[in-house]
Amino acid sequence: MKTLHYLMIGLAIGGGFGEFAVARAATVVGRIIRSAVVESGDRPVERYRGRVSGGDPAAIADCRCDPGHYAVVYLTGDSLPPVRPVAGGRMTQKDMMFQPSVMAVTVGSTVEFPNLDPFYHNVFSYSTTRKFDLGRYAQGKSKSVTFDKPGLVKIFCEIHYSMRAYLHVLTTPYFAVSSESGEFRITGVTPGDYRLHVWQENQPERELTLSVTTDTVTVEID
Repeated sequence: MKTLHYLMIGLAIGGGFGEFAVARAATVVGRIIRSAVVESGDRPVERYRGRVSGGDPAAIADCRCDPGHYAVVYLTGDSLPPVRPVAGGRMTQKDMMFQPSVMAVTVGSTVEFPNLDPFYHNVFSYSTTRKFDLGRYAQGKSKSVTFDKPGLVKIFCEIHYSMRAYLHVLTTPYFAVSSESGEFRITGVTPGDYRLHVWQENQPERELTLSVTTDTVTVEID
């Protein structure tokens, strides 16, 4: 059974909560313990086989990227500030991988999908959050998608069925994607009470209550 631990550290400034909230925003830093990530060999790989093109030998190649090694961590609560679209979102197609393979943006953001490989790709998704099909396009070309609805978007390539990626569209400005070793950092958080959510591929979503009243909050999740 997974356990969740958090430790709040820091020093309050000023006399009251209102003064503290105005004077300083907080940072949430943490680590997802490695044992929480199921290794690739033990975890089923999600592939979209329904639209594999025939005759392309690259279509049977294994994807060397592993979205399961990354997590999306984000805060929700009753008093979130308004979100703005993220500028400069970019998920490339390189070496028959989506890079990054896990990404998070806010509602209204536009993401570019450039093809850096010397052959064609076709980026598409059948997700209810945002269904799209960019068609086939060659090296040096790029197409974009605007994500105007919150939720999870699973992304695939028609030609290379083992390519996969995940895009989270969020209604909170407080989020981060962890490093491969599980570290994450969320900055500029207004003091208050939140729910901290952790998403990983093929893992149950984890949540914990987090009270942010200090300069730095450290969270450890296993």
